[in-house]
Amino acid sequence: MSSRWKAIGMLDSGVGGLTIQREILNHLPNESTVYFGDTGRAPYGSKSMESILRFAEEGIKFLLNNYPVKLVVLACHTISAVAYEHLKSMVDAPLVEVVGPTVDLAMKATRNRRIGVIGTEALINSNIYKKKLEERGDVKVFPQPCPLLMPLSEEGWFKEPETYSITRKYVGPLVDEGIDTLILGCTHYPPLIEAIRSALPEHVELIDPAVAVAEETSRILRENNMTTEDDSPRHLYIVTDNPERFKRVGERYLGRSIYYIRLITL
Repeated sequence: MSSRWKAIGMLDSGVGGLTIQREILNHLPNESTVYFGDTGRAPYGSKSMESILRFAEEGIKFLLNNYPVKLVVLACHTISAVAYEHLKSMVDAPLVEVVGPTVDLAMKATRNRRIGVIGTEALINSNIYKKKLEERGDVKVFPQPCPLLMPLSEEGWFKEPETYSITRKYVGPLVDEGIDTLILGCTHYPPLIEAIRSALPEHVELIDPAVAVAEETSRILRENNMTTEDDSPRHLYIVTDNPERFKRVGERYLGRSIYYIRLITL
C-alpha cells in the first residue's frame, strides 16, 4: 500500500472487529483500510487493564508508524472501554470508538429505561456502559459477562443447540429484570444474532454498534474533508498469529474474500 493511499486504520484484539469493518465498507466502499488484529494475544476481554493498555498502544503505534492511516477505528468494545482515553492522548489521528455511538442508539431505543449489556469480562468490569448510559439519563443498566459467546462465534457455532442454550443462560437474568433494550457489547456477537434474539421477548430492541460506528466514521471523514473516491480501494490485514485461521473465520464475518494478510511480530 503506497503513500498515495490514505487508509482507514482499524484496531482490534482479533477477528471480531471485521463485523464493524463490514458495515464501514458498506457505507464507504471507496475507502482503503488497514486492519490490525492482535490474534496472537487475543482475546483481550479476559486480560488485565494493564495488558490491554499496553497491547492497544503497541497496535496503534504499529499502524500509524507503518501505514498512511488518516483515522483509526477502535473496532473492539474492550479496547474502546479500557484504552480509548489513553490512546486519544497519545495520537494526533482522529479516533472512533465503539461505546459512545452505541450509547446514543440505546438511549434512543429504550422506552422503559431498563437496558441490558452483554460483553466480555473486561468490558463489563470496566462499567463503561453503565457510567455512560447513566450520564445520559435516568436509566437502570443490567450488565452480564458472557465469556463463552466469543469462542462459540469464532468457531462458527452460530446455530448449534449448545449455542442457543448457553445464550439463554446468559440472557435469561436480563429478561427477568424487564429490559426492553439489549446492547451487544462485543463485536463477535452479531453472527449469533438468531440465538440471542431467540432468548429475548419480541419487544426487546437489539443494539448492534456496527452501523453507528460506520456512520460516525463517515461523518468525521466528511467534516474533515478526508474522504477518498478511489475506484480500486485496497484492504490489508495484519495479524500477530495464525493468518490461515484469521482468513477462514474472517471471511465468514466479513462476507467477502480476504486477499492480503501480513503476519508480524510486535
